[in-house]
Amino acid sequence: MARTYTDLLPAADRLARLFYREEAEGVDELAGILQAHPRLMIIMNHGPVLGPAPALAALVRTMVRHGGGDRVPFGVTWRGFHRVPGVGLLAERLVQTSADSGVEDVVAKLCGGTFNDCGIMPEGEYSNVGNGIDIQPFRSQRFIEAAVRAEVPVLLLAHSGTERLGRPVPIPASARFLVERLPEHLRRAVNQSGVVSLPWLLGGRIPKLGLACELYQPDLSPWDLEEPGSAQQVAMNARHVRARLQRLVNHLVLEFGED
Repeated sequence: MARTYTDLLPAADRLARLFYREEAEGVDELAGILQAHPRLMIIMNHGPVLGPAPALAALVRTMVRHGGGDRVPFGVTWRGFHRVPGVGLLAERLVQTSADSGVEDVVAKLCGGTFNDCGIMPEGEYSNVGNGIDIQPFRSQRFIEAAVRAEVPVLLLAHSGTERLGRPVPIPASARFLVERLPEHLRRAVNQSGVVSLPWLLGGRIPKLGLACELYQPDLSPWDLEEPGSAQQVAMNARHVRARLQRLVNHLVLEFGED
């Protein structure tokens, strides 16, 4: 049976208590967005490897608080997501779909009448590099295609504070041989960033987890996707999403970054 945000709330509350003390919202417009749009593609920044644990808890709690408790979400994740400590149980309940889901599966679920929201953190395994604040290149940008085909807008939901759960470590020259053993896409990401992100739980709970949202409407129609050059249009929209999500994160870090 598909679970609503309200069904997920007890697990989210337990996870929230483990990871942070307080939520600081900048999502005043969320209630209106949820009322106006019964279906949404929700795109979140990933943060470090452990970032999804408090971020998903905050997502569920925020949706319930702003009138979306009866909505039914599902998610698309990378396989390693289920092995991240603290995330597994909530991930299994929230994802409600196969890890192999493609664009067609996402569109079918969004248009099928059971589900309202599809949640994706498109940085995926690139969260293994970087500082937890700078949004890494998207592992896939096909969420734009899925949103356009399903004719749903994109809700950008940014979080901050989760960067405390990772420690960016510069890669010494002596360890470069290990980088060469990584898959090509990860090797390229590591070489570009120069650091890897290690899980970090020694700093205690996050004092204040910041949240902000913004609605984004791709400037494409389903018919545009059949035209030559549509891949470039999808890529351009994905770049816009990444830039806007980064702007939201930067604002949150400036406003709530210090306790």
